[in-house]
Amino acid sequence: MKKLIQAFLFVALSILIVWILKQEFPKNSGALNFFLVFLFLDAYLWVETNNRIRTFRPWCRITLIILYWLPMLLVVAGVIYGFFDSFYAWPRFVKTYLTSFVLIAYISKSFPIIFMLLKHLFQGILLLLSRFSIQITPWILKTRIFYIMGWAIGLSVFIIMVAGMVFWEHEFRIRTTQVTLDEMPCNFDGLTIVQISDLHLGTWNRASELEELVEEVNALNPDLVFYTGDICNFTTAEVWPFQEILAKINARNGIYAILGNHDYGDYTTWPSVDAKEQNMKELERFYLEMGWHLLRNENQIIVNGEDSLAIIGVENWGVTSRFQRLANLPEAMHGCEEVSTKLLLSHDPSYWDSIVRKQYPGIGLTFSGHTHGGQIGIEFRNFKWSIVQYLYSQWAGLYQQAHHDKPSQYLYVNRGAGTIGYAGRIGILPEITLIGLQCGQNVNDRKE
Repeated sequence: MKKLIQAFLFVALSILIVWILKQEFPKNSGALNFFLVFLFLDAYLWVETNNRIRTFRPWCRITLIILYWLPMLLVVAGVIYGFFDSFYAWPRFVKTYLTSFVLIAYISKSFPIIFMLLKHLFQGILLLLSRFSIQITPWILKTRIFYIMGWAIGLSVFIIMVAGMVFWEHEFRIRTTQVTLDEMPCNFDGLTIVQISDLHLGTWNRASELEELVEEVNALNPDLVFYTGDICNFTTAEVWPFQEILAKINARNGIYAILGNHDYGDYTTWPSVDAKEQNMKELERFYLEMGWHLLRNENQIIVNGEDSLAIIGVENWGVTSRFQRLANLPEAMHGCEEVSTKLLLSHDPSYWDSIVRKQYPGIGLTFSGHTHGGQIGIEFRNFKWSIVQYLYSQWAGLYQQAHHDKPSQYLYVNRGAGTIGYAGRIGILPEITLIGLQCGQNVNDRKE
């Protein structure tokens, strides 16, 4: 009866915690449903873990109990503290690393949970075989190996993910690529564009590393700089401490920016509609004071001699209902329909995949971000893998859509310079992109 009451109280507490978190983070409701299921599995894992440590010395057992439940205790403490001081007002360092630690801890625990479930499946198979009087080799009956392997892998993942925070969170990589646009006027041949994306300044704790990024961008001496969204995590208040640093970015022909899904203030609750609108006005002022051109379903035309090039920026558009669908390309292209070369800034690459390449063949090159390259993955020479590739067909690097009777279209997906959720990188490093544009006509001239 005692264990039944304990189980009931744990379930009730878990549901209450997740419900409170959903009020604070409305856009993350779907992920929080999975978190609730994970809490139940976590408790189930504890039953087996507790049985195995019963014979340990008291000091060792108490230490292991505290370590096991520390992530849950931190979540509970955070929820309680949130009643007195909103999560968004917490010190940046605390928000970033508390969230990351809890995330890392539960990801690490998922491996012993998986192996525990495999153990039960294995035991079920053995039971089934025994019913058919099939002889089983004695060593196969020892399922302790599942428990050991699960925790060994989980501990290894924990160590690697901590290393990703310490060593690789801001280990910037400059990736250079050339794109040939067949219809681009020759006066723009050799135009250089630096793309940065997804700074997520709400997760940025050291100004010195952002200064390093700015220095690396300026060292590339670009003609244009494109920023493809998600400068915030939750609110515009996060970005102001970094305005002076970002204002030092230079580009001969200007800096252009668009909004990402996090920039609209949809990932927090607001006391009123006016408060949310004021948050957006503050973000527009942030860009205006830096001299960056924020494009919201609009364009600007760059003229070089008798030739021109259009830079088009659209609002965010996501293929799933979790994200805004505010992009209006016909409106954004108004006034530049006759310009032969169009460069599009669209935060979410699914807009290119779903709309641009199918309906707007005149847009030669699109710049996107959003995916972060998954932040965790493998990149080695021509091979790359990340779990995010199962959500997005285009998730990192350059993609081409060839047409039979029209020039090819291109998409570049930047891996992002910041982080969200997990304040680290493993395998997929933060990116600064340098893209050089080549005129297709010039290519033919060189051959002659």
